[in-house]
Amino acid sequence: MKKTAYKFRRLMAVGIALASVLFLLFIFFVTRSVLEVWEYISNLPVVFYYAYLGVIMAVIVASAWVIIKILHPSIEKKKQEKIDRETVLKELDEAKESGMDTTELQHEIAELQKRKENGAIYVAIFGDVSTGKSSIIKTLLPDAEVLTDVRGGSTSEINEYTWTSRSGDQLILTDLPGRSEAEGDLDKMAHDEAVRAQVVIYVTDSDLTRSQFNDILTLRSYGKPMIVALNKSDRFSDEEQCLLKERFYQQFDAEEPQPLVQDATDQSQSNNLQLTFIKSGGTEEVVRIYPDGREEKVLRPRKADVSALSNALQEEIDAQSDLLENLRDASVFVLVKQKLDHDIIEFRRDKASEIITSSTRKAVFGALASISPGTDLLIQGVLGTLMVKKLCELYEVPMRKLDIEKFLNFSQGQVKKSVPILLAVAGNGMKAFPGIGTITGGLTHAVAYGMIFDALGKATAKTLEERGHLRAAPAAITFKEMLSENMEARARLFAKLVFDNRKK
Repeated sequence: MKKTAYKFRRLMAVGIALASVLFLLFIFFVTRSVLEVWEYISNLPVVFYYAYLGVIMAVIVASAWVIIKILHPSIEKKKQEKIDRETVLKELDEAKESGMDTTELQHEIAELQKRKENGAIYVAIFGDVSTGKSSIIKTLLPDAEVLTDVRGGSTSEINEYTWTSRSGDQLILTDLPGRSEAEGDLDKMAHDEAVRAQVVIYVTDSDLTRSQFNDILTLRSYGKPMIVALNKSDRFSDEEQCLLKERFYQQFDAEEPQPLVQDATDQSQSNNLQLTFIKSGGTEEVVRIYPDGREEKVLRPRKADVSALSNALQEEIDAQSDLLENLRDASVFVLVKQKLDHDIIEFRRDKASEIITSSTRKAVFGALASISPGTDLLIQGVLGTLMVKKLCELYEVPMRKLDIEKFLNFSQGQVKKSVPILLAVAGNGMKAFPGIGTITGGLTHAVAYGMIFDALGKATAKTLEERGHLRAAPAAITFKEMLSENMEARARLFAKLVFDNRKK
């Protein structure tokens, strides 16, 4: 065993020595060749000398660019789309002309204009349930009818209150439902309202949880002035408050936010977050112990002190009065743009489904109407081209006849491989309907074509939505996947279509 290991080590040593010699010879050969070429081009005229060097540099740069593209295809970034009033309104008009319902988005723009004309500063108060949001408003506006409850969750809808600051600024305080109590739609409403505001206050009553930390990062990404109010500060000593503040800024300095609005937030992005300590008042539940040992739970008012919050809010207004409106406008336009993009996707999906369903029905009926087995292939080819063209028009993708033909040719190759399976599955699907289960030929053929066209249309729509253009090879791969999905269920669906048509 030892002798074998020794021989192996000797072979390794010889191999390393031989490889070293060969590598040195290669270095010497390359060095000599480079020096000879360099000496040769040095004697050339200046024009040829620099032309030769230019060609070499061009080849090196081009090769490096190709290598980077191959290794990192995602390094190419999309051009940042400018989002402003004109762009959003133009897209809204185009969406309306295409048949989309833009009522909700138009209302969003109208609400923005209403707030601009109002001239007040909108402040959204955000936070988890039972952290003292309503109590803050009650402290600032003692005469306001604000419902507070020691059990928490007293705010179940969005409420607005008008408050005049000590310098005379009019503020609209928006009390949003607590994060933990709001269900899906209401939580979305609360988030949207935070986007519409000019200043955001986030209330918490303890050190930040992970979900609260993520909430603050999200809200901070809008680039607006943001104040985190740590409630029930009487539970912390001055030293503990200093430590909390130090750790707070360390956490968020390490997390640079990705701004939602690029242009409007450049001036405030780095200093748009601060921490204040408050006592929002409200009530607290205490246990009263009597001399005879009896215990009684009672509610007593908690002393309120929100001066640090009101001072911080006033400082933000004084320091950034001109910027606040621009920040609010930019955020609202981004919000509208995001909703519009989502609505466009849903609208296109619905329209694509209509196109695919219509084209598939025509393909099925075309197969039923064909006289010989060969003529239906021509009918389906024409229908397939028309369907792909309609989907390209829907997704506003430039159409090239060559791309469509290549895609259909790729797909046809996959169909040829799948014909036996498709016909078998189609035949099984037809057995579920009395009277046609034993008939073969044209009916089975029609069901198979329904399955093919359904998969072809869905593959095209998915490719256009995800890639933004039609590429034959990726679309054909998607078609292959779609063709094999839920074959039995789809076969029964199109067999029913054939059966219903045959009864007419």
